Amino acid sequence: MLTNSIKHVSGTAGEALEVRAYQKMKDRYKDDKVVNSIIEKELHAAGETVESFGIYLRVKSKVQNDQISIVRAEKEAEVLAKNYLGATGFRSE
Repeated sequence: MLTNSIKHVSGTAGEALEVRAYQKMKDRYKDDKVVNSIIEKELHAAGETVESFGIYLRVKSKVQNDQISIVRAEKEAEVLAKNYLGATGFRSE
């Protein structure tokens, strides 16, 4: 099946395919209760809920819009650590 092939080749492409399908359902049915009832069994089979899927979509959007950046947080922590160590006299040569 094409869907499985896409998911196998690239996790990102598979994820995009699933999110697009979800958005198309929302556009088609225009009622969250209908969409949720369609996807609920699939989510539960994976140990997830409609609520956890919503959280995933919210976080995913914030990562894509650079509101959340693990890279930025890591760089900031590294700068803070270097500044602190430098202030205490530690030198890395």
